[in-house]
Amino acid sequence: MEHPDSLRPERRGESTVGSSSTVEDPRRWIPNCHQWPEPLRWIDRPPQELWICGNKPVGPPIIAIVGSRKASVAGLRWAFQVAAELSRSGFRVVSGLALGIDAAALEGAVLGCEEGKRSAVQNLTPSQAPSFVPAPPMALLGNGLPAIYPAKNRPLARRIVQCGGALISEYPPGAAPRPHHFPHRNRLISGCSVAVVVVEATLRSGSMGTARHALDQGCEVCAVPGPVESDSHQGCHLLIRDGAHLVICARDIIEVCAGLGVAGCRAGIEGTAHKGLSADQRRLERERKLHGDDLCRLHEVTGWSPIRLLRAWSGGAFDRSDSES
Repeated sequence: MEHPDSLRPERRGESTVGSSSTVEDPRRWIPNCHQWPEPLRWIDRPPQELWICGNKPVGPPIIAIVGSRKASVAGLRWAFQVAAELSRSGFRVVSGLALGIDAAALEGAVLGCEEGKRSAVQNLTPSQAPSFVPAPPMALLGNGLPAIYPAKNRPLARRIVQCGGALISEYPPGAAPRPHHFPHRNRLISGCSVAVVVVEATLRSGSMGTARHALDQGCEVCAVPGPVESDSHQGCHLLIRDGAHLVICARDIIEVCAGLGVAGCRAGIEGTAHKGLSADQRRLERERKLHGDDLCRLHEVTGWSPIRLLRAWSGGAFDRSDSES
C-alpha cells in the first residue's frame, strides 16, 4: 500500500492548480453553531471545529459500519446490502471514505437512500407511504476537504453530497492525509453513532481502534463472524468473545438499536451519552429499567462476572480480565 505522504497531490486526492474540485468548498462548523452533534462534546479530545460539505447530519440515528480495506467479496457484499437496508429503514450510515468495507457501506447507503426516495415519490396516497424516511449517509475523512482521499472515491463522495448526505473532516482545507489522522478520526466515527458494526478486521487494525473508542464512549459494538481460520475475521471474533453483539443481518443491528429505546437511538442526534459513565454503567442503567434492581436477574441477563456486575453497579472501573470472564 502506498504511504499517503509519498503520493503526488493529485494521487492523494488533493486539488492541484487548474483542476476542479469534485465537491463544494467546505463550511466551517463550530460547537456553538446550530445543530452541532451533541455526543461529540463528551468524547475524549472533542473536536474544536469541523469542516462540512453537504447537509448537517441531523434527524436519523447514526450507525457506523467499518472494516478492512482489503475485504473479501463476501464482506463487501454484506456491507453494501446491510447499509442499503439500514438507510431504507431510516438509519444514517457513517463510515470513513477508505477503500474496502467503508466504501461498500457508503455505496449501499447511497443506493438505499435513492431507492427509498423513489419509492416515496411513487406512493400516491398517505396510506401507501413508507414507514421510514430514508437517510443519506455521511463520511468522515482523514484529510482536509474539498480534496478527496483516496482519489478513487471521488465519484462516491460526490454522490453522497448529491443524495443529501455529508462529508465531514476536523482537518482544515488543504490538510494532507497524514497517517495519524485516520486513527484520530475514528473516535468521531464512533462518537456520533449509537452502534458501531465491524465487518472484517484484523487484530491490529483501524476498525478495532474504532471499536475500542466505541466501548470507551458507551456505544454499542456489533461484529460480523467469519471463518475461524481467517486473519481478517480475528478482530471480529475477539470482539464477540468480549461481549460484542454477533450480527449477521440488518435486522440484528436494528434489534440492538431498538434495545436502546427511543432516547438511546436518538443519541446520535440529541446526545444521550452521559459524561463520565462507562459503557458497562450505561448498559446496566438500561437493564435496570427493563428488569429492576434484582442482582441475580441482572447477572443472568448481562452474562457478566459477579465482580464486573458489582463494579458497574457501584460506579467503579473494571479491567480487561473481568470483561473476559
